[in-house]
Amino acid sequence: RIIEGSPADRCGKLKVGDRILAVNGCSITNKSHSDIVNLIKEAGNTVTLRIIPGD
Repeated sequence: RIIEGSPADRCGKLKVGDRILAVNGCSITNKSHSDIVNLIKEAGNTVTLRIIPGD
């Protein structure tokens, strides 16, 4: 889900069903949810996500 009013919602580019592959060039494969959340939080004002669009 995408939380209404969140940065993901405001950017308008992420859709429910998209899969995130990397955060700022760092693969999230085999990382825990909390590790991924920390990567995003520590990214600062700009976050670059590599995604696979959902169907």
